[in-house]
Amino acid sequence: MIQSNEELEFDNNMFAEPEDFRPPTPEPTTTTFRRNPKFVENGPVDMIVHLPAKHSLWAHKLWNAGQSLANYLDEHKDMYKNRNVLELGAAASLPSIICALNGAKKVVSTDYPDQPLIQNIILNAKANAKEQFDNETFVVRGYIWGQDEGELDEPLTKDGKFDLILLADLIFNHNQHSNMLKTCKEMLSANGIVLMTYSHHVVHRASKDMVFFDVAKEFGFTCEKLYEQRWDPMFPEDSGDLDVRSTVYGWKLYL
Repeated sequence: MIQSNEELEFDNNMFAEPEDFRPPTPEPTTTTFRRNPKFVENGPVDMIVHLPAKHSLWAHKLWNAGQSLANYLDEHKDMYKNRNVLELGAAASLPSIICALNGAKKVVSTDYPDQPLIQNIILNAKANAKEQFDNETFVVRGYIWGQDEGELDEPLTKDGKFDLILLADLIFNHNQHSNMLKTCKEMLSANGIVLMTYSHHVVHRASKDMVFFDVAKEFGFTCEKLYEQRWDPMFPEDSGDLDVRSTVYGWKLYL
């Protein structure tokens, strides 16, 4: 016997997922970066750092190499004061914000042109360098490494080429080494330098990280190591030599 629609009763929630069926969607987070008071002349000692929700490009982490580079820039202001600065793959954008606070002529902070990434840089600029953001000493752009300026809606180098280019923890992008270095070579001023920091997060891929320097030499760069620092590892639970994963390296590249 076929039941009529009126006789059929359904549980409206029969296809609903239990509340704990899926993990909750990660939310954006906020943390604090404490600058070394010994070298702070402008801006806050304790910087508010906004991080986006979990992101495929790993921008949701405050990386040791970015913090290390920010510290180095606070200590070496003469490298960029009254000069043009470009940061690639900026994520939290600590290094380029430090440059803006310490008197850089123009700072262009870039990351992949994805709205959460770009908006996150803007949040950090407004929280820590609002004056520089408002007067456009510090500007934010979406940029894909290796793109020619003619392909961009707005050129990165309005004020001429850059005297300092910043790369913090980017060499794990093995298939992008050439594009990164192409941008550096094309946008670096005649006497400019590239500052880069990194850690070997995956120990068995360290040799692939280091291919970056072979490619840099092919582009005509001279590579000079500046320092090594020991930090707490980003992922303590990971396998691989702890000393390797805990070390941040700082390098200078120039043509």
